Formats: sequence, C-alpha cells, structure tokens
Amino acid sequence: MSRQLIAAHYARILARWPKDILRPERTFEQKVLQPRMQNPPVPYRPEEKEVNAAYLLLDNTFSKQFPLQEKLVKPASNPDYYVNLKKELEELPNRSWLSSFVKRLQNMVRLK
Repeated sequence: MSRQLIAAHYARILARWPKDILRPERTFEQKVLQPRMQNPPVPYRPEEKEVNAAYLLLDNTFSKQFPLQEKLVKPASNPDYYVNLKKELEELPNRSWLSSFVKRLQNMVRLK
C-alpha cells in the first residue's frame, strides 16, 4: 500500500475518531494517529494491519461480535449504574461551577 493511501486512511480515521471530553490533553489521535500519518513508513511495520485494526475499533466490530453479558451491564446491586454514569459523563463538560457544586452537595447527602 502506498504512503499516500495510508496517510489518506489515517486522515479518514482521524476525522471519525471520537473526542475524549474528559481528558482532551491525552487523546489517542494526537499521540498515535497523527504521528503515523506524518512520519514516513518503517519497513518492518505492517501499516495495512494497523489501519484495518483502527477501522475495526471505529466500527465497534468486537463489541458487536462479543457482546457483554447482561449481568455485567446491569449488576444486581445497582442496575442503572452505567446508564447514570454515561449521563453524568455527557453532562460534565457543559456543567457550570454552581451546578457542579450543587451536584456535589446532593451526592454528600442522600435522602433515600
């Protein structure tokens, strides 16, 4: 595979790769994908396999092929844990200082 074609694949993967909203300074695309797109190929590195692996990760092929068991996704002790965690992570970047403080107070005092 030519170097230009591999760089085009890496550019396409970079455009589709999800952004890490919690740790934007430690992103996979900045540390791994961009340097591979810019540096010349190393003779012993199978870049076609790396590009294919990145596409498989983007398409969630492995999580579709090997789905998690229901008891792992919804533990008996707290079945809504991962749903609530996902909601919290989506709200976190847009939360103001005051709403973060109120949320912290709510977590300190539980009325249930």
